[in-house]
Amino acid sequence: MKRLRSFLLFFILFLGFFYYYTSQNPHNHAGAKNHMNHSYVEIPQGYEVPDVNISVTQEQSGTWLLKVQPNHFTFAPEKVGQKEPSYNEGHAHLYVNGEKINRLYGQYYNLGSLKEGQNEIKVTLHSNNHGALVYKGKPIQNSTIVDVTS
Repeated sequence: MKRLRSFLLFFILFLGFFYYYTSQNPHNHAGAKNHMNHSYVEIPQGYEVPDVNISVTQEQSGTWLLKVQPNHFTFAPEKVGQKEPSYNEGHAHLYVNGEKINRLYGQYYNLGSLKEGQNEIKVTLHSNNHGALVYKGKPIQNSTIVDVTS
């Protein structure tokens, strides 16, 4: 009986700590295959609507290089985290095969190696307040498929 009580106490404490640490991380994207942990920022009338072009090329070393070319949008890493939304500046989120990989604060990102087969590379634009930029309900994003063969 004493062993059972000790085990239950340990188990309850473990669950408590696990819940606390996983719920306290504001950038925990586990289970979020898209960028929807943050709110949306609808671009109002009167603002230039940004868009983003992306390209992925293989370098001589065998790794893959992502080039992000936003239009009507400026990367502003020094302003990330502001409470007020921004419509034409902020940062981007990078997804590979539906999994968020990183925030982007500039034009280039080395993807490293990609798994064999088809890989979807997606970039979404975000306001300084972390909200995903949308226009008329559609996210400002672009994606491409990279087919990796051995």
